[in-house]
Amino acid sequence: MASRTLILCSCALAAPGAPLRAEPRADPVLPAPAALADSLADQAAIARHPVAVIDLTNDPAVREVAYKLLELLASHAELALPSVSDGAALVDKLPADEELRIAEARRKLLSAAKNLAQRSFREAAIDAVEGQEALWRVAPRAALTLYADLELALGQSRLGEQKDAEAREAFALTLRLDPDRMLDERRYVPEVIQTFEAARAVQPGLGKIVVRGTGQVWIDGDEVGSAPGEFPATLGRHVVWLTGMLRETAGKEVVVTASRPGDATILEGPLTRPQTVVRYRIALAEAQDPAKRLDAMQALAGFVNVHDAILLSAVNGKILWQTWRERGPGPGFSEIRELPRDRPGEILKSLVPPRPVDLATSATRLPALPPPWYRRRTVQLGVAAGVAAAVVGGYFWARYHEPDRPWNSSITGFRSNPGQGP
Repeated sequence: MASRTLILCSCALAAPGAPLRAEPRADPVLPAPAALADSLADQAAIARHPVAVIDLTNDPAVREVAYKLLELLASHAELALPSVSDGAALVDKLPADEELRIAEARRKLLSAAKNLAQRSFREAAIDAVEGQEALWRVAPRAALTLYADLELALGQSRLGEQKDAEAREAFALTLRLDPDRMLDERRYVPEVIQTFEAARAVQPGLGKIVVRGTGQVWIDGDEVGSAPGEFPATLGRHVVWLTGMLRETAGKEVVVTASRPGDATILEGPLTRPQTVVRYRIALAEAQDPAKRLDAMQALAGFVNVHDAILLSAVNGKILWQTWRERGPGPGFSEIRELPRDRPGEILKSLVPPRPVDLATSATRLPALPPPWYRRRTVQLGVAAGVAAAVVGGYFWARYHEPDRPWNSSITGFRSNPGQGP
């Protein structure tokens, strides 16, 4: 009896626990690995990516707007400044190094003229040479006319010192720098005019100048090629400059003779990082051709390590702005627009990157399916109630039994009438 009870209970408990085949569930479709990497990179970059603010005009009003933009970028949640030194070099007033050297050369020219008037020829010659040395570090086109003026003062000084050959050489160089120069008889004594015109009439032979260094070569104000190299030149004195965007302008004077070429060995002057940024900035401001302007912008952006920039300029008192983007929506230069009055922050809105996509919600998923029937609450409660009823019923059925009766070996059929006999 006990064994029957155990079997029934075990069957009742085992029945609802039988293994059922689960219906398949749809797994989410994740992005491709490349798309996932791009998305992660975008999320990392959006932390705060730098934006360059560039003043192309060196104008005080433009500079004021640039400073406001830098302040806004410093506290922006998504945009940032480039490095401090780079950001300053892109908006600060351009260094006046060349202007200062030109001013110094002009002072030397005035001093030389004063000494010539006082017949202090030696002092006048020293002033002229020192003024020219200051111009060796000035761009040739900006220095050319003033250099010729100083060379003319030097020729007058040599003539006053009775060094006629050196005076003629000085006047010859003056004419190489400024071939159309004429001397006014009211300002120069006849001896100076005669020696000057005699230098014009000379037809010197041809020699060469060997330039050692790097950069663009300028001889007597004419750009003739790239260094190092050899370049044809007439016999006599010449001034040679080496220029380049990533080097300091430097120059020297050389003498070409029939037996020896002029030796122009000009060492390269290294630039500091702010000076280099300023050179890139000037190159961008001076670029007029669209292709050259794009190249200049890309070179600047690569050096200061930015992918977005704001370019500021001024025309007729109006401040204009333009953005440049290396990538993302609308790469390249944007349309030039007038700056909204007192709202420079409006410019930044066009450079704020799009919000990163949430990978948890962006993955494509199949429509949600209803839970399988065996996970439904009503089914689980019904099964539990059935198990309980089976256990209880089985228990009582197993315990139930009729009273024992004696075995009757004489089996008789049923009688239709209980009162009658067989």
